[in-house]
Amino acid sequence: MKKKSIIILFILTLFIIVLTGCNKVDIYDINIIFTSDVHCAIDKNIGYSSIKAYKDMLSKTNKYVTLVDTGDAIQGNIVGSISKGEYIINIMNKAGYDLYTIGNHDFDYGIDALSNVITKFNGQVLSCNLSYIGENEDKFSKVKPYSIKEYGNTKVGYIGITTPETFVTSNPSTFIEDGKLAYSLSSDTKEDFYKCVQDNINECKNLGCKYIILLSHLGYGSEYIDYGSIDLLKNISGVDAVLDGHSHKDIPCSYMKDKDNKNVPICTAGTKLKEFGRLTITSFGNILIEFINSYDEKDTELSLYIDSINSELSQIANKIVAKSDIELKITDSSGTRITRNQETAIGNLIADSYRLETGADIGIVNGGGIRSNIPSGDLTYQQIQAVNPFGNTIVIVEAKGSEIRDFLEFASRYTEFNYKDENGQPLGECGAFAQVSGLKYTIDTSISSSVTIDSIGNFLDITGKRRVKDIKVLSGNEYIDLDLEKTYTIASHNYLLLEGGDGATMFKDNNVLNNNVSKDYEVLIAYIMDYLGGNLSDKYANTEGRITII
Repeated sequence: MKKKSIIILFILTLFIIVLTGCNKVDIYDINIIFTSDVHCAIDKNIGYSSIKAYKDMLSKTNKYVTLVDTGDAIQGNIVGSISKGEYIINIMNKAGYDLYTIGNHDFDYGIDALSNVITKFNGQVLSCNLSYIGENEDKFSKVKPYSIKEYGNTKVGYIGITTPETFVTSNPSTFIEDGKLAYSLSSDTKEDFYKCVQDNINECKNLGCKYIILLSHLGYGSEYIDYGSIDLLKNISGVDAVLDGHSHKDIPCSYMKDKDNKNVPICTAGTKLKEFGRLTITSFGNILIEFINSYDEKDTELSLYIDSINSELSQIANKIVAKSDIELKITDSSGTRITRNQETAIGNLIADSYRLETGADIGIVNGGGIRSNIPSGDLTYQQIQAVNPFGNTIVIVEAKGSEIRDFLEFASRYTEFNYKDENGQPLGECGAFAQVSGLKYTIDTSISSSVTIDSIGNFLDITGKRRVKDIKVLSGNEYIDLDLEKTYTIASHNYLLLEGGDGATMFKDNNVLNNNVSKDYEVLIAYIMDYLGGNLSDKYANTEGRITII
């Protein structure tokens, strides 16, 4: 009897060993801290030193902690532009970031600058859909499509995705080599894009990943059609969570159906570290998500390093270069972004500065290029530079009236009569939306847009009825009808006029009268001080009816 009991005990023990794979069962949660669209806000709101302090605090009681970012960290203000992103990467290294997905504005300083910061990042930079198709040197060879992290017996695959809109929302010339496109974002068709992501999901699964997390810079919302995070999820399967960026929205958790009808959470942590997220995969396999919008603890060493950078830049950044008697904002009174879908006073000011400082017939600024408010009072170099933070140069080109009409139609293709929904989220946004000077026009939103674009968002043609009408150009002190056959001069920045930025290709081959007037923010400073004497309220307290939406 005793011998039989020993045999039974041995069999039970063997069964347990087989069941557990001879390894100790891992009872630890997997914690993923995520940030998005920080845009150089190194010590604003929560700040990087608090992110590090939070990670260190969490690591004291949790075995598995990973810190990730979903793109657009290195561009946004003077700390990024002066160092071409290097200061930001140094800070992210000290904060302990493990993974970073390339965002569209990470390309704004050019291919060599981005390649440099990728090399210096201590973690892994990701983008599954960025590939080299040129014939010389791949500057992004260190970028990987995914990273597999092992947490005990559990593998988690992190797949990075860069928005295909990058070709039109960052500097298009970045991607050209010997006159040809040298990089691909798997965006010839949306089906190619979905397949690229799905292939990487399948590869991670085949390598033993139990969970798949997308670190995407795609954008959340109805305005991000085809290549946004929602449409992507509808066309793929096998994903457990999407941590998204690009839209600057605060989405703690929105469940969407994937291709197999599985509910998958999509989260995005807003912008400029107003909050950050924490995704927890529990030892029981549950996925929990929380957002942290306040954390007071700071890492002393990182705070001191950030202070040293700020001190180095302060002499330049805090120099008073202009003044304003009113505040001009890029949002309405409720905080909804408005520069990409309607006339704004700040847009009128900037477009006027381009036109009047250059003597051109027309001034244009794309709404997506206006990134910060102009406060009232003394204005510093840093505050003005933050309004147009991309370091573009003002240029003057000749354009026929028909090309100007095509541009306005293209830039207004998404415009809606109501500019925001019931939750205050912006509607009808377009980065190319034309804030103008020397022009007036009407957008009839009852007419569906007939603009056609290629797979990466570049203008191709207008195939039907136009929604933009009553286009008038300033002549002396009155507005007269735009002459489609007449040649006008346009002042804007190189991004829009020379490089087809935001997909506006209609001006790229036009005659250039001046390709290096001055930096865009320098023109704005000169206009505010020399032309207006700081008295903005006389002209810009309200809009002027340059753009009518019906």
